[in-house]
Amino acid sequence: MEIKVRQIAELVGGTVQGDPETVIHGVNGLQEARPGEITFARSPRYFDQLRLSKASAALVPSPVPDAPMVTICVKYPDMAFLMTLNQLAPPPSRPPAGVHPGACIAPGVLLGADVTVSAFVYIDSGAVIGDRTVLYPGVYIGPRCRIGTDTVLYPNVVVREDTEIGARCVIHAGACIGSDGFGFADLSGHWHKIPQTGIVVIGDDVEIGSNTAIDRATFGETRVGSGTKIDNLVQIGHNVQVGEHCAIAGKAGIAGSARIGNHVRIGADAGIAGHISIGDGVSVGARAGVMRSIPENKTVSGFPAIDHSRQRRVMVAQQRTPEMLHQLARIERDIKELKDDLHHETTDNQ
Repeated sequence: MEIKVRQIAELVGGTVQGDPETVIHGVNGLQEARPGEITFARSPRYFDQLRLSKASAALVPSPVPDAPMVTICVKYPDMAFLMTLNQLAPPPSRPPAGVHPGACIAPGVLLGADVTVSAFVYIDSGAVIGDRTVLYPGVYIGPRCRIGTDTVLYPNVVVREDTEIGARCVIHAGACIGSDGFGFADLSGHWHKIPQTGIVVIGDDVEIGSNTAIDRATFGETRVGSGTKIDNLVQIGHNVQVGEHCAIAGKAGIAGSARIGNHVRIGADAGIAGHISIGDGVSVGARAGVMRSIPENKTVSGFPAIDHSRQRRVMVAQQRTPEMLHQLARIERDIKELKDDLHHETTDNQ
């Protein structure tokens, strides 16, 4: 697909500097962009890289008089870049609607209109699949599951019994939704399994990455709110409540019964302890260990997680530790020498 710069400017509400008839056929990063592509600079600190870019056009937050390409000034270049990408990107391909002969569908399954059921899919009794939903090869849908319209489950996704998934969700290969929570009781030195009798409820417009596991509740529901995006290899324990429009990066782990508010961001490899609450708008840094509840709109990092500005000071202090130890050793030697001198003077005056 091709589009002219003036059309992009109209789409994003920007102002063109340069030739508005320049034709764009692709998008790319500052360093990777080539002629015919558009890129973006999020802030003026990237303008030096922009001046070296080979892109034919760029989305910028303010004028760049010496830019080597046509520019479109817009308040939020990254959002404008996303809008442009969506305009230029080809529509996602999907397999044709219909049930493959190699799929296995149990009695009592209700399929909506234009559903795609690929080879080696198994759908157990009582499941309901919404209109235009796509099930790629190897998907397993357990008994009494309900999946909304326009949802896509990529190969080898497992959806255990009684799970509810909303509309327009995307679940990537190998994810498991509704596996048993990690519930065991130690009785007389032996672990005894606690039955996990609850379910998982996923809202609308949720994306779940490859090999992520979301455990069913011991009782009640494990819930992921609408609009939340979850990366690969994330673990969400039983009875966790995740709010709406959260972003959870890869390898993060949330222990059982934790409550995550709306618009929370959790960095890669972070850990959230069980039975605590994370307020709305909180940001958790990568590899942080959150052991206590956090009020809304805070930013925390480190282990154990503390206010991010304080954690930065701690990190600076840690880097200075060898120098500080050296200084401390020198001070101890100086004090010892002073004490020895004082002792000798006292002895000589006696």
